[in-house]
Amino acid sequence: MGMPCQTVTSQVYRPIKDNIMWDSYLMRDGDQYQLFFLQNENYPMVDPSRPSHLLASVGRAQSKDLVNWQTRLPINFNSYQNSYSLNDRMFIGQAPVKFNGEYYLFFDPRPRTQAGGSPIYLLKSNDLDSWKLEKEEPVLEIKPPYGGQSWRDLFLSYDEVDGLWHGYLCAQTATRSNREKPLNNFTSVVWLRMPKAQVNAGVFCIDLLAETGQAFEGLQLDKERRWQPASAQSRELISEQPLPETAEDNELICIAMVYDNGEVRMYRNGNAYAVYRGEGVNPRKIVSATIGRPRALDPKTAPNHFIGSVDEIRIYNTPLDLKRVKALKPTRGDFVPTQDDAMVAWTFEDATAKDQAGTFIMPEMNLGAYINNGELKLDGLLAHLYQPVISTPGMPCIAHVTSRDLVEWEYHEPIFATREFCNTECPDYFQIGEWHYMLFSTVRTRMDTGGRRDASGTYYLKSRSRNGPYELPEQPLLFGSGRGRMDNYIGRGIKHNGEWLLYFHTVHGNIASCIARPVTWGMCKKIVPLENGDLTLEYWDGIESLLDTDGGTPNAELGNGQRIGEGEIEVVNDSVKIITAEQSAVMLLLPHAYEDFMLRAEVTKNEASRVGFFWHHNGVASNSLVIGSNGMPRLSIGLSRFAAESVKSEFALV
Repeated sequence: MGMPCQTVTSQVYRPIKDNIMWDSYLMRDGDQYQLFFLQNENYPMVDPSRPSHLLASVGRAQSKDLVNWQTRLPINFNSYQNSYSLNDRMFIGQAPVKFNGEYYLFFDPRPRTQAGGSPIYLLKSNDLDSWKLEKEEPVLEIKPPYGGQSWRDLFLSYDEVDGLWHGYLCAQTATRSNREKPLNNFTSVVWLRMPKAQVNAGVFCIDLLAETGQAFEGLQLDKERRWQPASAQSRELISEQPLPETAEDNELICIAMVYDNGEVRMYRNGNAYAVYRGEGVNPRKIVSATIGRPRALDPKTAPNHFIGSVDEIRIYNTPLDLKRVKALKPTRGDFVPTQDDAMVAWTFEDATAKDQAGTFIMPEMNLGAYINNGELKLDGLLAHLYQPVISTPGMPCIAHVTSRDLVEWEYHEPIFATREFCNTECPDYFQIGEWHYMLFSTVRTRMDTGGRRDASGTYYLKSRSRNGPYELPEQPLLFGSGRGRMDNYIGRGIKHNGEWLLYFHTVHGNIASCIARPVTWGMCKKIVPLENGDLTLEYWDGIESLLDTDGGTPNAELGNGQRIGEGEIEVVNDSVKIITAEQSAVMLLLPHAYEDFMLRAEVTKNEASRVGFFWHHNGVASNSLVIGSNGMPRLSIGLSRFAAESVKSEFALV
């Protein structure tokens, strides 16, 4: 008996060359499906001198079967002026719907330099090609019960029974139960490991609210391997010159810094290390905190990123005395706030970057930072942890608004609010049977879940009622990316021929790759609900309509490809037979380089422990998928239709 593979990768649409693709929206329009997605403004090229990465238009494509797509004219926002300068704008298109015979598209003219959301405006069209601004004023703004700076990614769903539009947004609540106190006299403590060769590196930094200029305090290692404060103000060493760090590679070190009325007392492993004198820190709110990224008044003189491991960091809103400093020990197991008065505690013991003291929301894990064995791992390149805008009183949530005409809106309590995630990007709603589902995505919250380590991606909530309460399942990750990667993102549900399908786009690498490499869309899977309301994803056979039965490379020709490794490869009865010895592997390269391809294969596996397909882009390994295990004798796989230019695709049975 054959067993079908439970996953399929099918990239069914890619925008035109050199065009950026990002957040996407799907809409049913009669017998057509309309795809909308963010793209850069230079389509068509409007000004060669302007940066091409500004998201200033919405790309469009159209399909009848959700598989074969035709590109349509984009919606360019350059003609819609507002109070922001043209050079600063990064438009966030959102929520296309059809209502009373007209098309509505909401968009957010947010400056690229602004960290949060902004008022949302409305465009209308009769034909999807020509658009007009509904009115000069925004139709949706941040109002109670919402606050902070996040207000974007509007998704709309129509309730035919009530005749009501429901809108869901990535937002923040207006209040938070446990707010941080302004820092004045305080203590920071870090346990870390690093290589002996490391010099001139920034370990962590706390940015403080300042009316003018900059205000920050942190820890760095200088060019002589001496520990010193990283500060926006000048601090004079008033003790003897501290000794250079002598710890062996990856030896655990504790550095404590006690700020007390202008004096900074530094301790290494509980012993006095150095004393600095400067101005006192006026009571200031924390604006943000970073771990692993350097900080300096002049970026040109900033130290390097930190390479190594951070075991734990705590912040106490009081200057600890020597006895307390000597008694400090890193957390092992659960952090108990009632047994320690730390205001902030990043322990990493639960495989997340969560502040275990409960003061801050979940931080962002950026550009390769990951957690392993209770430690934050940093590569010294760009990897860092960023505690997002914590001067706001709110916490991440999915906002809920309703309207009968899409112009006048009523505000409701959030559908979902959490400290476990740093944001709730691109909400999406659908109903299957008696269960209501809410999707949201986050690329910078990384945690162990759903069989993936240090994962990010699209999560789901479930409820018996549209208006909640919604609960996070035990395994809430629908799909995503594992450690150190940013592959699959922004899930969108759509109903087709009685089945619910999930589409999302693929970046191939990390968040910076959405500019450096093509972003493709349409990795479709079938959504299947379980009896308890949980969701699972399965192969959707509709994707096989992409197969070109008149083309392709026959198996007999595959045998002519280059062979790597130890083993035998032969073509038997139009099948490629590969035999390897135990603990060895052999690889068969496809005989051609493909720019646009789809791989369709059936693999019969007898005693092999693993079978895999590997892709090499331009000679550099960029992705691999290992499928199968003992006890799974046969599986069917459908894989990528699109690839980057000059792709050298490789097939391997391991």
